[in-house]
Amino acid sequence: MTTQDPMAPPSATARALEKQERLARVYDAEIAPVYASRFADLLAGALGPPRPGARVVEAGCATGALTLELVRRFDAASRFVAVDEAPFVTRARARLEAERAADRVRFEVGPASPLALPDAAGDVVVSNLEAAAAADPAGAVRELARVAAPGAVVALTVPLRGSWAEFLDIYREVLLDNGTPASVEALDREVAATPDAATAAAWLEGAGLVDVELTVERWEILFRSAREFFFAPLVELGPLSRWKRIAGRGEDMQDVFFFTKEAIDTYFRGGAFPVTIVGAALRATKPAPR
Repeated sequence: MTTQDPMAPPSATARALEKQERLARVYDAEIAPVYASRFADLLAGALGPPRPGARVVEAGCATGALTLELVRRFDAASRFVAVDEAPFVTRARARLEAERAADRVRFEVGPASPLALPDAAGDVVVSNLEAAAAADPAGAVRELARVAAPGAVVALTVPLRGSWAEFLDIYREVLLDNGTPASVEALDREVAATPDAATAAAWLEGAGLVDVELTVERWEILFRSAREFFFAPLVELGPLSRWKRIAGRGEDMQDVFFFTKEAIDTYFRGGAFPVTIVGAALRATKPAPR
């Protein structure tokens, strides 16, 4: 039997679990209203009329708000499988139990990619924001297609290039003045890695799905100051760690973010700091074999 030194730094796995638990705790109050729920509404609108007696798979159920909406939308003969990591599944199950809807849902603990589900498991396969968050978004979409039965609808949401543009523009200016050529190049790669509409559609087409339809919506999130922006759970537990890595380490990173904070508060003194989100919902069909 081995024991862990209580003074040793937490492992990467422990840090990831701690982050998931923090994210799950603040999700409904801090993240869903301005971000995740907006994407979920887009996804629900893209699904179209519900199929009777459907097998519905939800990859990345978060705290269960969309799961509950799907249960209410589909008929009593439909059955559901909702997948996410343990901190989210705990809250999602509690939400549906409170609404007396949990008996129609089988919750599975695990990642959204790869999915621990058999091929052709769903007649409707949905995923809110999970594919774009994966290390391999195209591979995550192939997983959604794999568990979709022939003729199934696959629908997902993704933030598109142009999201966070106001921050990223200021950040690039600061890096040009106070960073290194390598940090500017890293930021440009980060922006280029965010898909545009054509790239997101190509993920579905590359997974063998057909009749791809795309709906795009833009909205703004307002922050009262740079401090509120950086400490907002949506940012702190989301892209902030990637943005910090771009600036380097230690004092170099701290200096860049000090100047970025100062720039935001200078440019938007006396008003809110508006940040644009560009959200897309994609819907496609898995063709029947010939």
